[in-house]
Amino acid sequence: MPPEDNSFELWRASSRRHKARSAFPFLGGTTKDGLASTMGIMPERLRRNHIIGLAVGCLAVLLLAVGVHPSWGEEGTGTPLALGYVNSDGETSVVQLTAAEPLGQGSPELTVLGVPAEPEGHQLVRLTNARRANQGLPPLKAAWELMDAGQYHSEWMASHNCFDHNCPGEPDWKQRILNAGYSNYTHLGENIAAGHPTAGDAVQAWMKSSEGHRENMLSADFREAGGGYAYSANSDHHHYWTMDFGARNEVFPVVINQEAWSTPSLDVELYVYGQGWAEEMRFRNEGGTWSEWETYSCNKAWTLSMGTGSPTVVYAQIKRGSTVLGSSDEIHLDIELAVTPDQMVFLWPTGSSETTPSQYSMHIDAAAGWTATANREWIKVSQALGSGPATVTVNLEDFPQTVGVHTGIITVESPQMTVEVLVSLSVTEGALQEGYVPLMSRG
Repeated sequence: MPPEDNSFELWRASSRRHKARSAFPFLGGTTKDGLASTMGIMPERLRRNHIIGLAVGCLAVLLLAVGVHPSWGEEGTGTPLALGYVNSDGETSVVQLTAAEPLGQGSPELTVLGVPAEPEGHQLVRLTNARRANQGLPPLKAAWELMDAGQYHSEWMASHNCFDHNCPGEPDWKQRILNAGYSNYTHLGENIAAGHPTAGDAVQAWMKSSEGHRENMLSADFREAGGGYAYSANSDHHHYWTMDFGARNEVFPVVINQEAWSTPSLDVELYVYGQGWAEEMRFRNEGGTWSEWETYSCNKAWTLSMGTGSPTVVYAQIKRGSTVLGSSDEIHLDIELAVTPDQMVFLWPTGSSETTPSQYSMHIDAAAGWTATANREWIKVSQALGSGPATVTVNLEDFPQTVGVHTGIITVESPQMTVEVLVSLSVTEGALQEGYVPLMSRG
């Protein structure tokens, strides 16, 4: 759909429901009585100037035929943009338009505290859920089958320089989703976009375009979604996005924190599908035991466990009568870890009854679970594991008594970080001598 301003841009549109024999370009503009539709119905202002419009349109065809991109002053430059949608009812539209500004490849996502970068396809789901939340709608679960289907199609469009729901040589869009393993569905939908360098740009374009795109994103019929992204410098649009939507019989997902990619806290919010069907529900963390059955509610406050690391998984079951259905979701733990001091020095004169100092207090500042282990048996840590902030004591027992310096390491680990604390023991001959050094200062 053309940008929402009063400038004219060259764009073309086609619809699978009313498919034209050729994608004939024409002028379109934003006016009080609406935009030009995919059937080429022009607003009244353009209709009064149809002779000029046809002349400019023919010139644009000629320019495209000889490989020159149209340019109307500052308009029409850069990577062309395109949008499309299709749903289970057969409604579909594909719209292509020029970009007002050149678009780059975009900046790569960075990792934070060891959390892997969020895939672009997952970003589509997360950002869509933010729009759904604004409308009071439940979040969509990122289903791996739909993620695979979306990624496959984006890569196909990019590598074949095609922008459509069904590109030559690949299965049609429903079969493509079935091939990815998404079967027994009740509803399906798909949005595509091209030319947009980021997931946020694609989601924003869908939200501001035709009702078909918005309906897919804001439909209460869908419970799951998956996205894909591909880039090709040798294609017309460079950036290709696909987002597939669906719902399946007897699949009621659980969603952690609106399908966020990571969390800085173990305390999260779950959304549990099953309203109107489920009577009871229960949960467990990865490696944990099931909670007691409780009355079903779509919202549940929950505390994650460290599990076997990041991501960590939550399992849910809902029950109606004797029928029990299960689901799960995962999230990465983005939790910092700080340990002080980072070095401990003990002194022991031969024959003394204890070291100096006799022990250290080690402060562990963590928002989640941690472990503390020493690589020497003579280094004793009072607490080997915990969850959250803690203060533990470190002392030495049965340590080496040969004169010299003996070292070891205490390793404190959380799912994202590892901190090493150096421990050294200096064994000396004879008792320690106290000495005093005068303090001198200049006035």
